[in-house]
Amino acid sequence: MTVHEILKLRTRALTPAPPARDRPYVLCWLMQALRARENPALDVAILLGNAEGIPVVVVHALENRYPYASHRLHRFILEASLDLEAGLKERDIRFVRWVRRSGESEVDVVARLAEDAAAVIVDDVPTFVTREYADALAKRFSGAVWGVDACCGVPMRAFPEDLGTTKKYRAAHQPLRDLHLTTDLEQTPRYPMYDGPLDPGGSGAAELTADGIDALIGECGVDMSVPTAGFSGGRSAALERLDYAVREVLPRYKWTRNNPALTDDSSHLSPWLHFGVLSPREVAAAVREAEEAGRVHPAARYKFFDELLTWREYFHHRCRFNPDYSRWAGLPEAARATLLAHAGDSRPRVYGLEALIRGETDDETWNAAQKAFALDGWMNNNLRMYWVKQLIKWRPDPREAFAVACYLNDRFSLDGRDASTYGNLRWGFGEDKRGYRELPVYGWVSGRGDAALRRREGVPEWLAEQAARPVPDIAVPTDLDDLLLRYG
Repeated sequence: MTVHEILKLRTRALTPAPPARDRPYVLCWLMQALRARENPALDVAILLGNAEGIPVVVVHALENRYPYASHRLHRFILEASLDLEAGLKERDIRFVRWVRRSGESEVDVVARLAEDAAAVIVDDVPTFVTREYADALAKRFSGAVWGVDACCGVPMRAFPEDLGTTKKYRAAHQPLRDLHLTTDLEQTPRYPMYDGPLDPGGSGAAELTADGIDALIGECGVDMSVPTAGFSGGRSAALERLDYAVREVLPRYKWTRNNPALTDDSSHLSPWLHFGVLSPREVAAAVREAEEAGRVHPAARYKFFDELLTWREYFHHRCRFNPDYSRWAGLPEAARATLLAHAGDSRPRVYGLEALIRGETDDETWNAAQKAFALDGWMNNNLRMYWVKQLIKWRPDPREAFAVACYLNDRFSLDGRDASTYGNLRWGFGEDKRGYRELPVYGWVSGRGDAALRRREGVPEWLAEQAARPVPDIAVPTDLDDLLLRYG
């Protein structure tokens, strides 16, 4: 396949209209691919601009009413936006930022900028509001809108049918990796930076500095009770972590990834992958380079790739074919049936939402896990597998338990709202094979204990230390109606 054919495979038309003639620019709306390099959405925009003889304008808009908008999420996104701006400046590509404090939505702003565009290119992500916003723009803009897959190493559209199991997906995915991970897709703009007027309108802030981020967020009306976490959203921070992960984590990854007590337990790259600050292609390239240099054993590389490329991209694949992937209605019918059949079983304890948010249960392991979410914005995946299972027995109804699991994941985790983390939660609610025996509360959905986890080196002490951390006063919803509506 040629580079153009690969980029075409990553692209799908969201409207039937062709690109318009005699327009001054191609508009590239980046929502969740916040990087200026290794970005197929940007490459498609540049390719189209070169063909039409016009430059590209990139817009990043951030409103204050996406679900769970908070100081934590806003700061991470705006840090990424600053480095995006700098990276685009290096490539002589015009950038405009809009941050909503009141008034219009980001779809309104992009629709206004689209009026002068030959076409709008958006990053195509199958989860949460990214897909909703792209579809909303396509409904109100009469011109060409193209969605481009910038989140997977191998394009989602390479698999036209739902493959159903990881075994089938892995077998179909592996032969395509060399082509899609190693082909250089980067396009070079042939035309000078657009210097005409660009007015995103409303009360959006076009200028932003690193020192001014918190002050701006304070004016945005987002949830300030969720504190910032120990991750910087900037691309420079992401590349530093990638370098560290390849040097210090990858060589032992296969053996350390399930021990949250270790500082190098896993790569910790998922927040940057979720927000598109890093591309899976460049992560894979760094791993391949380390292996070729003899710094990484093939077994370690294989396991890391299985997580990065098989499981992560399999979850995106399944999400693409299941519009209810993050909803109770989208769980396997057998899992829902057995959980509902046991909905009336006696629970050992029922915890309110405030106790769950603050990690104040009688389960030290679970408290440590939840405080990783509430305070750090990230949780070790093996710990999350235990965390999600306990919620089934702590809420009076499995539908409500699923909504609470998604809510806690999406509100607090920097890698929440993602096909991968929804895949983990769905596993907890019976997505995979059924249990070996029927259990109270769980039915044929398997349970999970923490005995194996606690036998790992340093884990008991680490859990005790983590569970003892104080949690600030985080706002608590007054009822679950909105959660059940979103995740039901």
